[in-house]
Amino acid sequence: MTRGGLGLFEAVTGHFANGAAIDDFDAATQTLLSVQDNVQRILNSRRNGLAHLPDYGLDDLSEIYRHLPSSAHKLRHAIEVTLLKYEPRLKSIDIVIEDTAPGMLLSFTMSCYLHHAGLVRFGTHFTPDGQTRLRLLKADHDLD
Repeated sequence: MTRGGLGLFEAVTGHFANGAAIDDFDAATQTLLSVQDNVQRILNSRRNGLAHLPDYGLDDLSEIYRHLPSSAHKLRHAIEVTLLKYEPRLKSIDIVIEDTAPGMLLSFTMSCYLHHAGLVRFGTHFTPDGQTRLRLLKADHDLD
């Protein structure tokens, strides 16, 4: 992966994780969607799940969930460290803990500063089944 453009997954498959063809989007949008896919992939992976990258992903979320709300700051820190290591297009991240969305266990807004594409914001929600969902945000409006 480089510091701009598509990630390896999209370049090889020609599609984003949601099935959309990469050719349906301009280069700037391709980068944002590719970062979103990779961030979601990382946040839905668990540490020690890959023998060759034992620190890829997050720790078991059941421990985090069990100790909420005090563990939210620990999770926030783990997200920052992990994403900055495994998503090379990110220059920095600012994570703000938000009021939890209905049906979710924890909600954040992640402001991600990309090396070549500027700022992108994600609504980040942790679900009761242990998954993480990201929504691309623009200004004060969702891009669903």
